[in-house]
Amino acid sequence: MSRITSRALAVTAAIAAAALTLTACSGSGSGSGGQVDTTKLVIGLESDQAALGYDPLRYSAGQRMFFEGMYDSLFKIDQSGKVVPDLATNSSYSADKTQLTLTLDTRAAFSDGSTLTADLVKKNLDARTNPNLSAYSSFAAGGQNEIKDVKVVDDKTVTLTFATPQPAFESNLVFPGGVVVGEKGVTDRSSLDKAPDGSGPLQLDASKTVKGNSYLLVKKKNDPAAKAYPFNSYEFKPILDPQARVNAALSGEVDTADITAETQDQVKSSGVGLVANGGTVVDLLPFDKNGTLAPQWGDPRVWKALSIAIDRNAYVKAVHKGDLPTANALPKDNPGYLPSLEKDYAYDPTAAKKLLADAGYPNGFSFDFTITSASQRDLEAIQPYWKAIGVTVNLKNAASTEQAFAAVKTEPVGGPIPLTWTNPAANVFGVLFGFANAHNASNDQIKGAFGAYGAAGGDTAKQAAALKDLNKAMVESGWLIPLFEQLSPWAYSTSKLKKPTFPGADSFPILASLTPAS
Repeated sequence: MSRITSRALAVTAAIAAAALTLTACSGSGSGSGGQVDTTKLVIGLESDQAALGYDPLRYSAGQRMFFEGMYDSLFKIDQSGKVVPDLATNSSYSADKTQLTLTLDTRAAFSDGSTLTADLVKKNLDARTNPNLSAYSSFAAGGQNEIKDVKVVDDKTVTLTFATPQPAFESNLVFPGGVVVGEKGVTDRSSLDKAPDGSGPLQLDASKTVKGNSYLLVKKKNDPAAKAYPFNSYEFKPILDPQARVNAALSGEVDTADITAETQDQVKSSGVGLVANGGTVVDLLPFDKNGTLAPQWGDPRVWKALSIAIDRNAYVKAVHKGDLPTANALPKDNPGYLPSLEKDYAYDPTAAKKLLADAGYPNGFSFDFTITSASQRDLEAIQPYWKAIGVTVNLKNAASTEQAFAAVKTEPVGGPIPLTWTNPAANVFGVLFGFANAHNASNDQIKGAFGAYGAAGGDTAKQAAALKDLNKAMVESGWLIPLFEQLSPWAYSTSKLKKPTFPGADSFPILASLTPAS
C-alpha cells in the first residue's frame, strides 16, 4: 500500500543489509558469478489467476499470491499463518461480540487516486449483497457471518454490526473478504474487468499483459512500501498442463512454479531447487447440492456413492504419485481430521451400487463434466470407477477458462480443486457457499459447525471439536468429495531464489517473501 509500515521498513533494512554482503550471487539459470538479476521474477501457476478480471472479491484464497501485491486487505496472513492487521491498524469488540470497531490507516492510496477512508470501507462492505462477489457471500443477509450494518464513526473509524456474535471475525477480513477496492472500482465494478484498483505497491502493466497468457506486475513509482518487494517486477504465467509447468521450470522459462507431486523426482534429478508444503486437500466440488439440475444431486447418498466408488489409493498412485489419498476434507495434521471418515468412505463399489439403488437409481444415470488440460488425467482416471457402478460421465473439453468457470451453473460437479485450510472461512463461504453455490443450496450442519468454530475464540479444544464437526458435515452432506492431500511442491531456480517458505499450511508463498539467492 502507499504508506510506510514497520514491516516494509524491516524488509527494506534486511534487503539493504543483504545487498552489502552479496559477493558471489549467480544469475538466473546461468550458474555464473555475479549479482542476481532482480529485474523480474517469473512465476508459473496451474491456473489463470485473473480469469474473471481483476476484482479480488470474485475469487477465493487460491488467488492470494497474485492479488496481494496489488490490493491490501483489512487484515492479512503473516509468514507464520497468523491473522495480523493490515489496512485496519486496530480492532475492538463490544462486550457481546456483535460489533467490531476498526481503526484504519488512512495513508493508504489507491490506483485511481482515492485514499482509504471509513466511508470507502463502508462502500466496499455494502456491496455484500452483490451475488457476483463470492468472497462476501457469508456477509450477506442470511449468511453465517452476516453483517447487518456498517457505520462510519469518523473518517478513520468504522463499526461493523453482526446479526449474531462473531468473535475472531478478523479471520474473515483477510484476502479475499477483507480486500478494499478503490473508489472507482467499488463504484463501477465493471471497470475491474480490465484493470485493478488497489492500494498495494504493485500495479498491472497492461501494455505487457496478455490475458490468460501472462500478467506483469510492476512497482508503483514513489511508493515506499514497494521496497518490501525484492524484485522490480513479477510476471505470472498460467501454465495449465503439469508437465509443461515442470518443463518451464527446468528450462528457465520461469524462475519458480507450483508443480505436482508426481513430477518431484524429475525436478530433483535435474538439479533445480524443490520445496514442498502440506496441508492442501484436493476435492471434487459439487455445484448442484439441492437437485436444481436433476433430483439425484440433492441426495447425499448419491454423493457418497460417487465417493466410495473411487479407489483413491490406486487413483493417487497412478495420477498423483507422492500425494496422500484421503477421504477427509481437512488435512491430516489439522485438529479436525477424523480417522473414522477413512473407514466410512473406503473404496466399496458394491456399497456404492446399493446406495444408488436405495436413492432410486438402480440403473445409474449420466451427466456432463467439463474438463481442462489440468483436470483431464484426473477425470479420465475417475471415469471408469463411476462407470462400474452404472454412472456414465461425459467428459467435455473446455474451450476457454471462462467456459470452465461457467460450468458451476450448468453441471452438477467440477474440479478437482485444491483447498488450503489456513483460513477456513475463505473456503466455507468463498467456495462452498460462494462461487460453487450458484443454485443457493443451504446446509445448517456446515453453518452450525463453522459458527461453533468462530465462537470458540482461542479455546483450542472447542476449535478442534468444531473443526471435526465441520469436516464430517462437509463430507457426509456431499458438499465436498475429498480425493487426496496434496504436498504442494514448488520448483525454483537456486541461482535466482532462496528456498521459498510458506505461511502456515498455505500452498502459496507470500509474494514479498520470495527472496533473491545469495
